[in-house]
Amino acid sequence: MAKNKGPRMVQCYHCRHRFEVGGRAQSTSCPGCNKPLIVEDLVIDKLKAGLIELRTCGSITVKKKGRIMADRIEAHGGIICYGIIEAKKVVSGQTVVLAKSATYRGDLEAPAVEMALGAKVKPSLFAVPSDPLGLKDLGEEKQA
Repeated sequence: MAKNKGPRMVQCYHCRHRFEVGGRAQSTSCPGCNKPLIVEDLVIDKLKAGLIELRTCGSITVKKKGRIMADRIEAHGGIICYGIIEAKKVVSGQTVVLAKSATYRGDLEAPAVEMALGAKVKPSLFAVPSDPLGLKDLGEEKQA
């Protein structure tokens, strides 16, 4: 979830097409399906309610006073939560970090979860597949 200003590989969250974007890009259109994509890292510092979905090819950080209420959240670059996340389904391509101040409710698919002592998790289904979004080889393509 570190800021990388060089070109990077992303995967469309609509059609799963992979392509390269500039490191400072915030949004783009997928060359595979022509649908708009958010590729920037998102920071939530207040209430974001009533969302059907919140998706990014980057990461999502929910600050202490931040709260997301959505049907679906998808973040290919991982999620860090200090505030509140309430969703029917959350899918992350990287580790999900729940700080001690976090409150979380919703089904979750992520390759790893780090939960601090004190984090509140409401009964939910947590699945920890090795690569929930098929992103593992994105880094390998960049190195090749």
